[in-house]
Amino acid sequence: MFEHKKIRSVFIDEAMERILEIEKGLLQLEQYPDDEELINTIFRAAHTIKGSSASIGLNELSGFTHGIEEILDLVRLRKLIPGKELISQLLESSDLLKEMVTSLASDMPFDFTKCENSIIRMGDLKNKILLKQFKIIFIPDHHLFRKGLDPADIIAGLRDIGEVTNIKAFTDEVPALSEISPDELYLRWDISIRTDRDLTDIRKVFEFVEEGSDIKIFPVIAPDQGMPLLGQMLVEEGTVKAEDIAEALKVQKRLGEILVEHDKVAETDIKRMVDKQSLKKIELFKNSVSSTIRVDLKKLDHLINIVGEMVIIHSMFQQIIHGNGNLKETPENLDALFSQLQRIGKDIQESAMSLRMLPVGEVFQRFSRLVRELSGNKDKRVELVMAGEETELDKGVLEKITDPLVHLIRNAIDHGMETSGERTAIGKPPYGKIHLIAYQMGDSVYIEIEDDGKGLDREKIIEKAIAKGVIKDSSGLSDDQIYNLIFLPGFSTADEVSDVSGRGVGMDVVRKNIESLNGKVNMHTKPGIGTTISIKLPLTLAIIDGLTVLLGNDAFVIPITSVIESLRPRREDVKTLNEKCEVINVRGEFIPLIRLYEQLDITPLKKDPSEAIVVLVSHENKKRCLLVDDLVGQQQVVIKKLGTAMPKVFDVAGGTILGNGRIALVLDVPGIIENVTLSV
Repeated sequence: MFEHKKIRSVFIDEAMERILEIEKGLLQLEQYPDDEELINTIFRAAHTIKGSSASIGLNELSGFTHGIEEILDLVRLRKLIPGKELISQLLESSDLLKEMVTSLASDMPFDFTKCENSIIRMGDLKNKILLKQFKIIFIPDHHLFRKGLDPADIIAGLRDIGEVTNIKAFTDEVPALSEISPDELYLRWDISIRTDRDLTDIRKVFEFVEEGSDIKIFPVIAPDQGMPLLGQMLVEEGTVKAEDIAEALKVQKRLGEILVEHDKVAETDIKRMVDKQSLKKIELFKNSVSSTIRVDLKKLDHLINIVGEMVIIHSMFQQIIHGNGNLKETPENLDALFSQLQRIGKDIQESAMSLRMLPVGEVFQRFSRLVRELSGNKDKRVELVMAGEETELDKGVLEKITDPLVHLIRNAIDHGMETSGERTAIGKPPYGKIHLIAYQMGDSVYIEIEDDGKGLDREKIIEKAIAKGVIKDSSGLSDDQIYNLIFLPGFSTADEVSDVSGRGVGMDVVRKNIESLNGKVNMHTKPGIGTTISIKLPLTLAIIDGLTVLLGNDAFVIPITSVIESLRPRREDVKTLNEKCEVINVRGEFIPLIRLYEQLDITPLKKDPSEAIVVLVSHENKKRCLLVDDLVGQQQVVIKKLGTAMPKVFDVAGGTILGNGRIALVLDVPGIIENVTLSV
């Protein structure tokens, strides 16, 4: 039983990786349909899932994957062209595969009746290889008989290459009997043919009659091609009848437009269902983040080597203890061993942390699908451009940043990006672009989402902020401060409320989620040019380098990334401005002083800066001097959250246990600086 669970767990991890590989490959294939290696990669991924699922008895899953594999094989053989319709169908099928594997992982049954429409459509795709349908409009040259040609031969030629399923002659141009000329041709035809040949072969039948004739040949999509997801959702909800969907599919337009034009359903119902459809795809996207890590073998080998060194040190300790019996006789040996042990401990820590580091590209690549789906539903043309995918981030941070990124990209498409028509009218390219960029600076990773849309409406934000009582007026506020008001709870400038966005919760959720990661988010926008949202994240949530300080009877840790230097100022270097703001003169630069004991509401041992210690810190080019009683030293600490029972404190980022067993709070330097800045 245990072995079976273990094998199934391995299959789930492998299958999810292969499904993501299929999805990523299909999105690239839409851009590069002639890439044979890419097609082979997607095919191999599907083949792997089919084989491994069959080997552990998941026959229904294996059978469904076999259907996907058959379509991909036809693409490999160039019998199917990977156009938008085919890619969309394969992506929908890969979504169903993902649902199957997710159900398996959570020990929940999967309803395989969900796959029926997808199976039908995949079957239709295969059938089209053998029997494609074409409609032909044939208006021959009136003088065809004079050239020694007979249209009956054309009909016979068509029957040689396929099945003529319908032929209709139009006699509206035939004159009265007394005016008919025996060598003139007055008829024209509409012909339907089902064939395994392509357009070129059909044209060859007409090659001798092309001169002077009007010939139009175009493919026909069969009305029994299966029901799209939008149609299924409308029928299931009882908004529209199945026969109306079938009739609508005969017309070459978007399904929603057809149903509205024929008064089968209200436009609001279509919009609501499209939003609901988008949400289903967004939720499926969020749930696709794996909880496992593939470890680089070199990293694992390095960790094993370090552990081997630690075993040697352990043996050396035993020799000293048992060989001398008295540890005091060998202090030099013990000092050397402790030094080695300290080095090995640090190496193990760094190696263990490196195992958790993953490239952000693992998450970034999945947004290509999200942009494709959302822009399609909103009838906008948007391209996602990615950079810095090799930037590494802690697995824990990577998992938690996915949800905020979904919100930001969704809002960029929904609110920020114009339609193709709107963009063309103002001189922009019809295709909008969203840039998703990652880079590392120090011990932080920055992620930027930049769009070239219409930007934020400054006056509208001010109007909403005043109406909500957030501000009295905009005087004294910079543009960036005004634009960042949209991160406040319940703040939204959307004119319409939809299931996808516009309820005023998205941006507030983004800020809260990022701040829970000890990160920061900022927005910059230019009307008519676009918006950039910048997210700053710590490399890891677990371990930081910190400067331990004393304040009163308590110990605190200041993250070393925020520390510039520490000093004891001279009495004459401490100044007071406007009887309110204290500053320290640090080599000619006057930097505001923050008395930490006032912020933290504790009793200090020293209040005079010239007798205490000042720690110079920085955040986003803002320098401040933090007044503390004394320094303990620099050390690495494991930072822990304080728990949900404790309310959010701007001054505290978390807690830690020091080497002497003492509990210390980790100070939130950005929070302290912002909090004091607001109160000054």
